[in-house]
Amino acid sequence: MATEELKNRILDEATAMFLREGYNKTNLDTLSQMIFVSKRTIYKLFENKKGLYRECIKRIISTMEEDDNLTMSQKYNPVNSISNFIKSHSREELMSKEQALNDLNKYFPDIYDECLKSSEERRMKKIISQITMGQENGDIDPTINPEMVALIIQKLLKQRAMPEPYPTNDIESKYLKSEIFSHFIHIFLRGLLTKKRIKEYDENIT
Repeated sequence: MATEELKNRILDEATAMFLREGYNKTNLDTLSQMIFVSKRTIYKLFENKKGLYRECIKRIISTMEEDDNLTMSQKYNPVNSISNFIKSHSREELMSKEQALNDLNKYFPDIYDECLKSSEERRMKKIISQITMGQENGDIDPTINPEMVALIIQKLLKQRAMPEPYPTNDIESKYLKSEIFSHFIHIFLRGLLTKKRIKEYDENIT
């Protein structure tokens, strides 16, 4: 098997394990048995567990950026692009990836600086660009701070990816977390719009 093909095979399974088990619980002995590759070969290709994790993080970020490029496509108007972006990151697949990245800065600041920091900055720029475009088109309230909106969305997605907590009161227990989130997004997006676009937005929602 060619080296590149072997690396991709290891990365495929290792990425799935890191997402499923987390860094600490991912065992390279188990990984090597699952893919019928010696641990020595894994170390030869990736140096150590952290080196393998770094490459898996790069792969996770790459797939998320590809998804962002699709949801932030020019074929959508800015509000739809932002809505699609938030919905995309609320899918179980991307939420699990967000969970894997949430503590990266805390536990692996070197990998965060190398891999994730620039990706987060690019995401911020994409959101800011969409908000600015919406303001120029007359869809989004011109008094809104695009950078602040981008920060709110980033924080929202990170919080959304956190494990489901127990309801804190009787009112919260009546609703699924996904229902609360969807309603919040509806209110949030509506609040970005100019008055002339609110009616159209409400009609499309209903």
